[in-house]
Amino acid sequence: MILRRLIQHVKRQEWTAIGIEFVIVVVGVFVGIQAQQWSNEREQRRQERVYLERVLSDINLSIETNELNIARLTANSDGSTLVLNSLRGCSLPVAQRDAFADGLSDIAKVGPSVFVLSTMEEMLSAGNFSIIRNQKLRDALNGLARDAKYQHNIYTVISAQLASSTATTHTRVVWTYQDHKTPFDPVGWADMEIDFDALCKDKAYQAAVSNARYLTNAGISLNKRAIASLIGVKSALEQELGVSSAHNETKP
Repeated sequence: MILRRLIQHVKRQEWTAIGIEFVIVVVGVFVGIQAQQWSNEREQRRQERVYLERVLSDINLSIETNELNIARLTANSDGSTLVLNSLRGCSLPVAQRDAFADGLSDIAKVGPSVFVLSTMEEMLSAGNFSIIRNQKLRDALNGLARDAKYQHNIYTVISAQLASSTATTHTRVVWTYQDHKTPFDPVGWADMEIDFDALCKDKAYQAAVSNARYLTNAGISLNKRAIASLIGVKSALEQELGVSSAHNETKP
């Protein structure tokens, strides 16, 4: 319609009308481009918020899991301490036998610190990481990924050292329980055969228990470090999203 009018004005040499029509065309194109850019920008901001909310959910899950790990590893460390003290003192009261057996069964059960990075990995795979406008937040997320890789490497070393200890601790006990226990089920004195008196004199065995306890405590330290890193990024995310850490509500 506009093009047909413009051609007619050109034929009639109506230069004023031609100028008006030209301005209308230019303005229309400009407005159309701007409208498309605004629409794209709104969609990116919506997508950015969805991603950041998912990353925050991943971080909350990571923190919760590491807190559970710390509680479990602390109990394992305490159990190892009971085992070690009983062997070094060559004394085990009847009332502590089940705790001794349970502590012995949990030696070297150390897991890695947890970083749930699935959303970040999805963003990187899709090439969408750059839609996060806040450079400091992007740097913080990249730092979290680096710390996750670093801790994974440290845990690999811990696992190798634990294997050396368990080669000693796990070959001097016969577990006799008949049911299908999981690694998280408690066991008692009646569930194992052990020469307690012989192990009281076996310094190599005691050293292996001691080393396993040390590495368990190293696992606790890694989990605490992971939580500290995660909480730092969590705070930055909550600030970016405008949510309250206490109640996860939108700030007024």
